Formats: sequence, C-alpha cells, structure tokens
Amino acid sequence: MPRSRSNSAQPLLSNHQKSWLWGSLCVTETLEHGRWPIYELILAENANQPIHQQIEQAAISANIPIERQSSKRLEQLCKSRDHQGVLALMGPFPYGNFEKLLTQISPRSRFVILDCIQDPFNFGAIVRSAAAFGMTGILIGQNNQVGVTSHVARSSVGMVNRIPICQFENLTPAIQELRSKNTAIFSAEQNGSLDIRQIFQVPEHCQQPLAIIMGNEAEGISSEMKSLCTNSVRIPMAAGVESLNAAVSAGILMYELSTLQNS
Repeated sequence: MPRSRSNSAQPLLSNHQKSWLWGSLCVTETLEHGRWPIYELILAENANQPIHQQIEQAAISANIPIERQSSKRLEQLCKSRDHQGVLALMGPFPYGNFEKLLTQISPRSRFVILDCIQDPFNFGAIVRSAAAFGMTGILIGQNNQVGVTSHVARSSVGMVNRIPICQFENLTPAIQELRSKNTAIFSAEQNGSLDIRQIFQVPEHCQQPLAIIMGNEAEGISSEMKSLCTNSVRIPMAAGVESLNAAVSAGILMYELSTLQNS
C-alpha cells in the first residue's frame, strides 16, 4: 500500500529532479548502511524480483514511505530508463568527519585527495576503487569539485556509503593536518620522481600513513597542492602513451598503496 510522503519540509540532495537515486544495487547499499537519509522509495508496479522484495522489506524496517508506480513514471522522475524498478528520494549526503579520522590514524592509514575532479563518473569510479582497496578516507574540496550526487553514487555502485568522504572549503589545512600526523603526501604526475612501485623501497614509507593527490582531468594538480607534497609518483607506461583516465590512474595508484597489496 502506498504511504503518505513526509519529505515536504526536509532538505534534498539537490533540486527535486536531481535528488533521485536509482538502481537496485545502489539503493540496496544505501539502505544497508543507513547513513544517507532516504525520504521516499518508489518501486515499479512490476518490480517483484527477490532484490526488490529485499529493498521493500528494508524500507519498511526503516519506516521509509513506499509507493508503487508504473515503470514509465519512474523513468519520467529520474530521466533514465535504467532505473531497474527502484527509485529513492535522497536527503543531503552525510560527508565524513575528518577530525574523527585523524584520531584513528595509523601507519596503515591510506587517503586519496582529489584536487578538482569534475566528472561525476570519474569521481564515482574512484570511490569504488577506494572502497575496494581499503582506503581510509577520501578528501575533496568544495570549489571546482563535483560533490556526491546521484550520478556519483551510481557510478560508485553505492560505495559512497562504505568509505568516509570528507569535504572542505579549502583542502590546504586538511593536508597540513595529515602532514602533522607524519603522513607522506604524494602527487600523481606524468613525470613523477618515483615509480609508484618504488614507494615501499623507502623504509619510512612502510611505517607511516600515506596519501595520494589526484589532479583535475584537464589541468592536473595545482601548484599549491604540489607544494604540500612529500614527493611525486608516476605510473610506468609503454612508450608513446602519455596518460591514463583519472579514475584508471587513481585505481592503479590506490592498489599499489593499499595495505591489501602491501600487508
């Protein structure tokens, strides 16, 4: 049975059209973790697979209003045909508590810092890799940087719920705080000083927190961010190949830094 909507006075993720999250896996992840508020769930009238039943039961348990509407109506709301029979109306994304992360920092801590990544699909893919490779947290700025949107969440397959994403008006003080905790900060650059595979040949890097800065898709890392780094790293590539997509590069670098790889 449809339930009455209760979100009229509550803040949304974005404007109403951009506040819908869709896709069965992404919505399931969000429901399971229970951090990101869902104001309303809409299931397609023909959405009766086990995953839809699981989603419906989770929403009932969380006291989230549920409606059944036509598949066409879901497509109209989210402006996409790949909704997989489920839409969730989202509140503002709950960014992580950086101060809490700092109190828990250890030599095994790993951070990825994004300097003006603007493509939501790149950001989402980076989040997915960060979760897969056990990163401690992701740091992003507010200016010229995409935040967590429904497209980012979908590109991450819901992994935005699994890893702290901390947002700052200015990244510089956050990086300085990491450095005060003995964190080695590396800039990812085409002509970086160190081959990424050489990092753990430096003894102190095996015994301290590590962070990698990824730059803007077109402009790379700003000079201000570079000035805060301990060193620069590069990914070895075949002759004639100059660069990789930002999300691909980030995935390779995070894997190499990962405690899963270097335990």
